[in-house]
Amino acid sequence: MMKKILFYTLILLFVSGCSLQTKVAAHTQYRLQTTKQTQIFAANTCKEDLLGLKNIISYDPIATRSIYYQVGENELASYSESNWESPLFKTVESSLISNLRDANIFKDVVVSRSFAKPDYILEYSVGEFIQHFSEDMKSSYVLVNIHFTLLDNKTSKLLYTTTIEKKIPAKTLDAKGGVIALQEALGEVMKDTNIWLNTQCEKGL
Repeated sequence: MMKKILFYTLILLFVSGCSLQTKVAAHTQYRLQTTKQTQIFAANTCKEDLLGLKNIISYDPIATRSIYYQVGENELASYSESNWESPLFKTVESSLISNLRDANIFKDVVVSRSFAKPDYILEYSVGEFIQHFSEDMKSSYVLVNIHFTLLDNKTSKLLYTTTIEKKIPAKTLDAKGGVIALQEALGEVMKDTNIWLNTQCEKGL
């Protein structure tokens, strides 16, 4: 009798477990892919110089793996079943490094943790990197805003500064739509960053 009770109990637990698994939504992780930049820049002034990249973290939503979105003017939330593969600030940093190296404006690009001593420092801070929804949740767009400051590493003199912002509509009203639009917006920021840096080099740093 006890064996039958144990057997039916195990069957019940197994069926319940299967039923529970079918009700739980799958958790999705997203990764922003680095878009390879193919534009060739002709400025020769910086070709022998080393550029150091320094992140000034000033925007809390990129410090975690949560994918945040904003509704209307003030309401901030995060997707419960979707997140970034790694903290977003790391992805932005690696994307910038890859982008700047592809541009071949400088001899090489290093991060602040490198033992190499760069000739120039490019500081950057993310002002916004988020998906926005209208109050009625019927439309959505993303906004990417990054501020750049170029410094002479020997004198710490501020040379140039700019803010690059891109707004892209999301094709679908969900995390996937937001991620796709953020990917496009980040790629556009990368292109404009290369053009801006090349222009400063043409002036003669």
